[in-house]
Amino acid sequence: MANKKFFTVSEANSLIPKLLVDIPKIQKLSERMESDFPDVVLARRNAHLNGGSMQGAEYLQVATAFQSMVKDLEERGCIVKGIEHGLVDFIALIGGREVYLCWKMPEKEIEYWHDINAGFAGRRKIKPGDVEEPTS
Repeated sequence: MANKKFFTVSEANSLIPKLLVDIPKIQKLSERMESDFPDVVLARRNAHLNGGSMQGAEYLQVATAFQSMVKDLEERGCIVKGIEHGLVDFIALIGGREVYLCWKMPEKEIEYWHDINAGFAGRRKIKPGDVEEPTS
């Protein structure tokens, strides 16, 4: 991530209405890519035989929409961690170190953070004053 965006809790919370709309759409697109295109799955298996797919064009439309929506969130500073479970992180500072503010579908606001290497299982409740204001 070239231009790292550090979030305050309120900045991350301002994106939640968008996440509540977009993440279910992204989940549906992901599910479609996995289940609605058996011909594409077969073509992948037979790629070494120069196989093709009658569903390739439609699959590409779904995959492109999926990528576009994820890219839009990432350009806003979101770190999309788990589509299936609706996990999104935001980089923040606590105690002078980088951490992730952690959001999970369908939470209405950010209430947890975790160390960058801890993952969802290491979530801790945010206490007042935990998250620092980013400098510049």
